[in-house]
Amino acid sequence: MPPRARAVLLPLLLALAAGGGCRRRTLAPPEPSSPAPVKILYPSAPSSFVKLVARLEPSVVQILTTSPVRGGPADWFPQSGQGEGLPVGEAGERMRRALGSGFLIDGDGTIVTNAHVVGKDRELRVRLHDGGEQPAKIVGQDLASDLAILKVEPPAGVRLAPVRLGDSDALQLGEWVIALGNPFGQGLTVSAGVLSAKERRDLPSGQAGLQGYLQTDAAIHPGNSGGPLANAVGEVVGVATALGNAEGRIGFAVPMTLVQRILPMLRREGRVVRAYLGLRVDKVSEEAADRAGLKKPMGALVTEVMPRGPAERAGVRARDIILSFDGKDVVNSQELPWIASLAGVGRTVLVKVWRDGKPLSFHVQTERMPD
Repeated sequence: MPPRARAVLLPLLLALAAGGGCRRRTLAPPEPSSPAPVKILYPSAPSSFVKLVARLEPSVVQILTTSPVRGGPADWFPQSGQGEGLPVGEAGERMRRALGSGFLIDGDGTIVTNAHVVGKDRELRVRLHDGGEQPAKIVGQDLASDLAILKVEPPAGVRLAPVRLGDSDALQLGEWVIALGNPFGQGLTVSAGVLSAKERRDLPSGQAGLQGYLQTDAAIHPGNSGGPLANAVGEVVGVATALGNAEGRIGFAVPMTLVQRILPMLRREGRVVRAYLGLRVDKVSEEAADRAGLKKPMGALVTEVMPRGPAERAGVRARDIILSFDGKDVVNSQELPWIASLAGVGRTVLVKVWRDGKPLSFHVQTERMPD
């Protein structure tokens, strides 16, 4: 064999020997399985809230009284023995009259705030975004929900900027929220955090109400009371309330879903007229559910039925378990009194209960809650 042929053949034989004398067939790796699609609430965490704050700022107002008050934002500043320590001049006077914050919900000058901010029998003024002050009328307030509605006349040539209201029921834990306020009338204050919990009733401050609060780690201080709590797309989902632990690391807000239910009553009657069923309820324990023949604890256990009340007349008894009220499932016994109180006076509502191992339905005609 010529030397040139051997030079070509030798590398070929070595290659065949290394490969086992034949070409191996390699299989392509399997395609990785694709995860289930994820619903994206917001495309990404915001790098800042600058644009969002700029959009909401014109809607936030400061609420003042015509005379100096105690317990307002001015009291945060330590006083010396000579009564000094507060700013002097116009700034100091505003701080001594400061009550809290609020926000516009329409172009006609309607403002939402906390009831504990406006108090009773006060001559109120509202400081708008442009710096002008306008007298404010209390349209209505409700202490149980800590909500109040004010009204100012839009100044001539000034176009008011209302907020866009959102759905607090659609909020999910971990969403970004920001709290805004104008406690001193010298500019906007902003704090950011996430939604920490919903339907909080066991408040650490001792100011628990019937309704469930939104909880956030966004700082909410007394001067921000009544200001808006907004989500990451600029919708107002709650009314900031000055509640929290001693360190100020927990804030609470009245959910906007509740605000929207109460607003028509406050506008129409100036207060909330609550309905009365004439019964008391408690949590359904594992033992009570097992005794009643339910697969798991649910609904609200009736512990007492008031004589001659609406529930008794309809046929509801003690130890019944209320499963639904007015077409809505009762998930938590604590929410039933609040739902029932806002059902409307003089209405006939369908109440479904569980008794003796079977479901029953009753039509209860609500009455006005006794004073």
